[in-house]
Amino acid sequence: MENLVIDTQLVWMTCGIDAGYQILLAPPALSKTWVDLLEGAFANFEVGDASLKTVEINYEGGKALALAFFDPTLCDASSRPIKHFMLLLGMNDTVFKKANLLLVAPLLQQLKPAFEVICQASRYTSEQEIMRLAQNQQSERNIRLEFQSKMASLKLGSKTKAANTKVTNTNAKINTKELLQELSSNQSLSDDDEALAMPLWLKWAFTLVILVAILAGIWVGLST
Repeated sequence: MENLVIDTQLVWMTCGIDAGYQILLAPPALSKTWVDLLEGAFANFEVGDASLKTVEINYEGGKALALAFFDPTLCDASSRPIKHFMLLLGMNDTVFKKANLLLVAPLLQQLKPAFEVICQASRYTSEQEIMRLAQNQQSERNIRLEFQSKMASLKLGSKTKAANTKVTNTNAKINTKELLQELSSNQSLSDDDEALAMPLWLKWAFTLVILVAILAGIWVGLST
């Protein structure tokens, strides 16, 4: 588990229900630069993208881990999922290596006091006022970064693969059953046709009768 100091290591841009996107928490300086960095890192982050996107970027102060994700529960006034953009500054290499395993829910839970400020703000509230109130409301200044274990990730992948295999096997069983039913139906039709067909000996008997009749007619014609 890694720690994050809000005052020096977190840049967070998000929006509220009514208020637009802005920097909510950040170190005192370079607020304009933070926006440019985040917008450059995630220029086309839209609904349907991965639940968490991570990008390693360089800026004038060093290296940062950029994050982008959708809020798990909240949408804005237009029913669009709220996006969260963050820069984690001064992180060690371990955080960069397992960035894609970062758990979003615990992170947002710890930042809830600041987030509630922008969620309750109107579009007419100034960005400076929202940011000031968010800084004041966020009493917890050290944030714990929690990561999903690789074993759990592998188990989740295995469960997904097993579920897909089960569906495939089920479909195969259904297709096999349908094939057997079709073959059985065809066999039944074949048996019925065979039952309705004229026996071979009867065909020969009819043929013989016809030949006898023809010969009898010829004999009668010659006799007269």
